[in-house]
Amino acid sequence: MGPRSGAPAPDVDAVLAVLSRTDDVDLAELLQLVAGLCDADAAGITIRRGDDYHVPVTHGIAPFVCPADDTFCAWSMGEDGVVVVPDALADPRFAHIGWVDGRRAHARSYASAPLYAPDGRMVGRLCVIDARPRELDALQQRSLEAMARSVTQLIELRLRRDADQGRDAPDPATRTVVTQLAAELCHDLRVPLSALVAGVELLEDQLASHPDRAVAALLTRMQSASERMGRMIDTHLTLDDRVGQRVPVDLGRVVEQLVSDSAPLLDPVGAVVEARNLPVVTADGDDMYSVLQNLLTNAVKFARPDAPAWVRVTASRRPGGWRITVRDNGRGIDPARREQVFALFSRGDHEVEGHGIGLATVARLVHAHDGEVGVEAAPDGGTEVWFELPDGVGLASRA
Repeated sequence: MGPRSGAPAPDVDAVLAVLSRTDDVDLAELLQLVAGLCDADAAGITIRRGDDYHVPVTHGIAPFVCPADDTFCAWSMGEDGVVVVPDALADPRFAHIGWVDGRRAHARSYASAPLYAPDGRMVGRLCVIDARPRELDALQQRSLEAMARSVTQLIELRLRRDADQGRDAPDPATRTVVTQLAAELCHDLRVPLSALVAGVELLEDQLASHPDRAVAALLTRMQSASERMGRMIDTHLTLDDRVGQRVPVDLGRVVEQLVSDSAPLLDPVGAVVEARNLPVVTADGDDMYSVLQNLLTNAVKFARPDAPAWVRVTASRRPGGWRITVRDNGRGIDPARREQVFALFSRGDHEVEGHGIGLATVARLVHAHDGEVGVEAAPDGGTEVWFELPDGVGLASRA
């Protein structure tokens, strides 16, 4: 990946900072996906800092830091493409390191693809390891490379977002720049997404001759997530004004899908999501997924450190429509800021990771359905965010 025009050169600490946030569901899901694509036991994002290698985001193993002489990535950092070590125990470069000889693990195979900073400098590797000696086939190598490009894009997005942190009310010129950036990222994200979709299709073709129920289930989930990601890129990331498709949407099924997709966010913190008697509404299905995803993610991000997080999604009938309430037991929102939280770039707590976009997206999509949205304090602490949808009306513009 080449450098972007005018892109700043971030220091490694800034890259590590954006990768070290425990609530980044995008990266967690991506690592789960790449481990599945490569049929590997574990995956991780490795960043070089001085003589050490930091692995702050992982799947299948805990995050860690290790010296250069005890890691695979010290050997692969100079390589622009995919590096594969089929049998580390038989390779004199790696047979002695702790990940191979049993001091840390019993890894036998390793593969990685490069990660780049916005200025084009290599800053780390996207890695997979497995306890079996094995090669990666050509499709798996292409998939690993495509997913590494996705990680690079996410790192850049978070670096740019952090550069603007603390600006609660950006001026119109800043908003224009952000809109242009969204369009640019929308274009760039389609490249690795297209590679991922192509990889899934090839795997499905191979699966036809070698049926495997578990792999088939994983591919179905990957295909569904890829299609949904593509639609969200087209309609949400660009903040366009296209009208969604109005169809019957079972909100209970939407929450079920969302909980399944969000396992990398929910499982590490033991978060529990309850959905009770949710109705079928007339709405755009992808919009409802996005609304509930943002509300669920916010609820988990603002969980209290001293109590297991829970989120309860309920519905109540109102004259002419439904009110959907998402209630949590988290930190709550300062009453003085409740009216501001639905504004673009507004953030309720600067100590918590966020863009200041999620609740603005919720409000925009609900208003597009001629609905209303609001936030209140929960009776026993935490927050209740509600939105109301009218029965069977046309969708308004998203603008």
